[in-house]
Amino acid sequence: MKEAQDELLNKRAQRGNAVSQPLVVRHSDNDFQLQVLEALSRLEALFHTPPGGARITDDGRNLAGLDFKSIAAMGAIVLSVAGYVIQDARNSSRQDAEIEATKVRVTTVEKIAATNTEARIRLEVELGELREGQAEIKRLLLAHENETKGILRRK
Repeated sequence: MKEAQDELLNKRAQRGNAVSQPLVVRHSDNDFQLQVLEALSRLEALFHTPPGGARITDDGRNLAGLDFKSIAAMGAIVLSVAGYVIQDARNSSRQDAEIEATKVRVTTVEKIAATNTEARIRLEVELGELREGQAEIKRLLLAHENETKGILRRK
């Protein structure tokens, strides 16, 4: 029993001394965020202002106001706007597809309704003809019955 407790304490001590491993984030091949981070790091390297003052470009413009933070902020704004535009395009595309599918369904339902109406009209005409035939058969049966009764009375 004592050995089991010592082994348990020994394992806990080993776990406590172990260096925690860093979190591994897996990126897919077409991970857009990874591409954006790479582009921002390139911008940072390109526009990194020296600690002594403003940086002047070849054509004489002052880049003192364009440090990495402002460029990153502009990039974030551009990415946000692009995200909204892409999302809006996806929503518009999805809505257009749903509208087209609904139009097809409405057309199909209208065709079915027209077919059902035609069938119902034909059925009503046939039922009317059957009623007329039934009434004629009843008249013939009554006439036959009356003739039969007349012949029986004469005898």
